[in-house]
Amino acid sequence: MIPETHEKKSILVIDDEDSICLAFEQFFRRRGWAVQTAATAGDGLGAYESTQPDVVFLDVRLPDRSGLELLEDLANRNAQVVVITAYGGLETVVQALKGKAYDYLAKPLDLDAALSLADRVLAEQANPASPSNAPTVEWGLLVGASPTMQETYKQIARASRSDSPVLIHGATGTGKELAALAIHHFSARSNGSFVAVNCSALPEHLIESELFGHVRGAFTGAHADRAGKFETAHDGCLLLDEIGDLPLAVQGKLLRVLDGGKIERVGSSATIQTNVRIIAATNKNLAGEVKAGRFRQDLYYRLAVLRIDMPPLSDRKEDIPLLAEHFLHRFRSPSDSQSHVLGSDALDAMMRYDWPGNVRELKNAVEHAMTVAPDRTIQAGDLPESIRPSHPFTPSKERLREAAIRYAAELDETEQGRYQKTLEEVEHALIRHALSLHESNQSLAARYLGLHRNTLRNKIKDIRST
Repeated sequence: MIPETHEKKSILVIDDEDSICLAFEQFFRRRGWAVQTAATAGDGLGAYESTQPDVVFLDVRLPDRSGLELLEDLANRNAQVVVITAYGGLETVVQALKGKAYDYLAKPLDLDAALSLADRVLAEQANPASPSNAPTVEWGLLVGASPTMQETYKQIARASRSDSPVLIHGATGTGKELAALAIHHFSARSNGSFVAVNCSALPEHLIESELFGHVRGAFTGAHADRAGKFETAHDGCLLLDEIGDLPLAVQGKLLRVLDGGKIERVGSSATIQTNVRIIAATNKNLAGEVKAGRFRQDLYYRLAVLRIDMPPLSDRKEDIPLLAEHFLHRFRSPSDSQSHVLGSDALDAMMRYDWPGNVRELKNAVEHAMTVAPDRTIQAGDLPESIRPSHPFTPSKERLREAAIRYAAELDETEQGRYQKTLEEVEHALIRHALSLHESNQSLAARYLGLHRNTLRNKIKDIRST
């Protein structure tokens, strides 16, 4: 419900790109919104003070002043600001969060998502008790702009604003430790230590000592008192990686620590009070491990207060070019005057591959290719053998799309009408197939089609209206 004090819902767009402003104007005005635009920070602040819009969409790069500086001024005026930018790195987002942005949208923008945010602002103004979603966050070493990763960034942001335990689930190589580091970096404990321990890499008889420490003489080889990971991580975060491999006996002791914060070193009855946030990570299905009797149910529920699922690379292949570019830059030697680049056949091979080892496998593949490539252009033959194509390529989706756009531009008006009708019929058939394949689950169907969920929902409405 829109508050009665608003005669007409309104937005202000502060962006120096004419195309962005025009897109907002056309999209929102067709849906009953009043739209005002400004190309500079100065004009934007003046427009806000004169019109008091419901929502401000603010670009972080403006010609006269940083958008993040303007965000502070707008926040002091109780403006509801959604930050929009193509430069969503660590520092940008941290400053946006500190500047009290309502939410965060990455370019290229999904206007359906922008509309959903604007509607949510109005709903919360009408009902102030309604909680707002946490802003999106992106961390420097977590690379990706896909809708799937944008949702992951939001989950990380929510977790960083809490001190509750977090369970991060994902296959090997999906970036679970990077997500844990990001949570710690953005949390109130960021000045404390971040300590990681791999539960699967330690012999069972040493795990308890590793976590809780020991006193001299506690066992053979214990020649001196030694602090454990809990003490080392005091006032910080402790990442228990591969928590599913923790022995049952140690699981019970971990549960007691989570409940009271007190530990006992091996061989001692003295208690030590600790203040540690636990982040657990696993590639196992812990709910299945509970049913099998290999993991304590009470510990599972205690750890999974907040849960983050790291997507496999096969679910976000549109991020592969960004990830590859990131690793090309990362592995570039300081003495190199020129960076490596990916040839089109190499990129095609990478887009076709399923990446069972996820981002870690991609990183290793890029490093391998840079080592063996005879020149600065990486070809498909420079990739590891498992990734190389075994048959000639057909044109990539991107090339087909570009060819289709050129073809449509050359058609006359009548031919364009027939062409557009054919495209719509094919699109509708694909949407029906995706929904059938995923038993009408729109989120899964949207991911399958490479669409934002709101975009798919609108397309489904169009289909039903025809």
